[in-house]
Amino acid sequence: MAYQKTTWVDHIVDPVTGDVVQQGTKVTATRMNKMEQGIADAQVLTEALAQTVIGSPVVSGLEFTASGLTAQWTAGVAYVNGVRFDVNAGSIKLSATQGQYIYLDSDGVVKSTTTQATADAKCKLWYFATDGSSIITSVDSRNVASKDMFVKESEVAANGANKIARLDGAGKGAFSITGDAASVGGKIIGTGANQIPIRDASSRLIADQLTNFKKIKSGKDAYGIFKVVEYRRVADNTLYMKSTLSNPDVKGNYQTDTRVYYKMDGVTVDSTMTVTIFYDADGDVISEVPSA
Repeated sequence: MAYQKTTWVDHIVDPVTGDVVQQGTKVTATRMNKMEQGIADAQVLTEALAQTVIGSPVVSGLEFTASGLTAQWTAGVAYVNGVRFDVNAGSIKLSATQGQYIYLDSDGVVKSTTTQATADAKCKLWYFATDGSSIITSVDSRNVASKDMFVKESEVAANGANKIARLDGAGKGAFSITGDAASVGGKIIGTGANQIPIRDASSRLIADQLTNFKKIKSGKDAYGIFKVVEYRRVADNTLYMKSTLSNPDVKGNYQTDTRVYYKMDGVTVDSTMTVTIFYDADGDVISEVPSA
């Protein structure tokens, strides 16, 4: 449930007359406790999200060496349940004749425990087993995170292959898939069949639309109807589609429109569609139905 805010207003009194100009919002225990609970809930949610997304990895350092019953570690960086800590180099005294886990606690302090569950709940670093005077077993228990998980803005390229897109000052991508990518999901960017369409200088999609083609008519019959219409691409005058009317009824109305589509060369047939034309009693076209 969303947090319900309280709107606070000042209590204003006229300094001359003493009249209350504005009744201020009263400060009550109920309202203050509601605020405190909202802050506590937000902190719990933030910590839960950080723990889920980032967890408790070691980013760098925290290498251990030992001398007798003293373990030393190098400086490093680690996360404890999503909270980052820069840890200085230091040392810790180990207990004799005991197995113990060294971990980074949620207060940023390196500590030891004999309970694995305690170390697992934070950022587990190393395990040591000792005899009376020295270490007999040591195990590197760090979960070392790849630096690729944490990318600095300066390491994000403005463009190029396999790069993370950098946002500009307006929070927009500095490049787009249609500008820098040769293909997306196996689909080539271009104007051909089964390709992702590109845009022209006017930001219009470059695709085979009849409104963008030259129309050439021929084969006019005795009624002034052109039986053949060619649609040619403006850029190179190659033939895109040829429409041919046939099968006239007793009134001379053509009932069949055969549309032949051509590939980019304007010569090779790509597909053919047959359209049946229906007329009303006045001879006006009322529907055009492509064949299934």
